[in-house]
Amino acid sequence: MKKAGDILGDYMRNLHLNMENGYSSVFKSWGNIAGEDMLSHSTVKDLNNGILLVEADHPGWIQLLQMRKKKILKNVQKNYPELNVVDIRFILKNSHNSN
Repeated sequence: MKKAGDILGDYMRNLHLNMENGYSSVFKSWGNIAGEDMLSHSTVKDLNNGILLVEADHPGWIQLLQMRKKKILKNVQKNYPELNVVDIRFILKNSHNSN
């Protein structure tokens, strides 16, 4: 018979692995979540406290993402419920000219 501490430890390790898989999957599957047309112009940068941070390379793409925000959020929540994403924020990529 396993000790309660061992059972809890196994549970926490499995939970952590499942969250890591979901966490990395949301980064890798951004094109499927937001739309393939968004993939070359935006990327997931972070996930913290239920907020998915997405970076776009132009204000026009941020506007399009904002228009699709509800759909994107539903896709994330449906496919990755373990991540508990409650909001998405969009930021503009900081592009420095190296000339």
